[in-house]
Amino acid sequence: MVNLNKLLLFFLTIVCVSLLETQDALAAGGGGMSLGVGISTVSASQDDMNGAIDDAVAAGATVKNLGSAWDIYGDWTYRFSSSIFAIVFRPSYFTQSTDGSGPAGSYSYKLTGYTVVPIFRFYPLENSFIKFFMQTGIGYGSLNGEISAGGKSLDFKGSSFGAIGGIGVQFCFTPSHCMNVEGNLRYMPIERNLTTSGNCAAAGEIPGISQCGGDKEVERNNADLKTTLSGVQGIIGYSFNF
Repeated sequence: MVNLNKLLLFFLTIVCVSLLETQDALAAGGGGMSLGVGISTVSASQDDMNGAIDDAVAAGATVKNLGSAWDIYGDWTYRFSSSIFAIVFRPSYFTQSTDGSGPAGSYSYKLTGYTVVPIFRFYPLENSFIKFFMQTGIGYGSLNGEISAGGKSLDFKGSSFGAIGGIGVQFCFTPSHCMNVEGNLRYMPIERNLTTSGNCAAAGEIPGISQCGGDKEVERNNADLKTTLSGVQGIIGYSFNF
């Protein structure tokens, strides 16, 4: 999936260079609002979770590491009249999981959560069909984790503030219907997670987890278990302008 994100960013770069050579991409668009939906991959590298999975594999389980995550989003955009500027309000749902089996039963590792990010966007080049934009924003994310390993379970939760930045292209097939292609970098690490439920009460009951249970901080190798909503995003979406 990471390679696909790199290819998407390369594609966007080529489109941007092409836009610079167009003669009719100089006029700023009018104002208005739009609603959008879309989906993206996120190259969220869950090093601590994957370390725990590696420990389970060393103990005899068959489980793959967590790969790229998925984001499903909806957004509302307001374009300021006779300007190149817009604001976007974008909440998203995040999911990332893997499962397998072992001598003591089934194994499952899952992360789900959400982000809420207000974004400032501007359109340096555009025409009636294609619009190139750049954007940045600051937002909040929350992540729930679930681990099930050989009859033992652990649920935990963490949250963080972070930032996003990137570039994109909007293709408008009619004045109302457009497709978005974006490449973004999101930075939203979660340094601390707290146990919310489960039957894990002692170190070693779940491979790779050195502290769990009650309202304790979840730890791996006697340090806080870290999760993340960070990563490179490759987005495809649809927008309805009105």
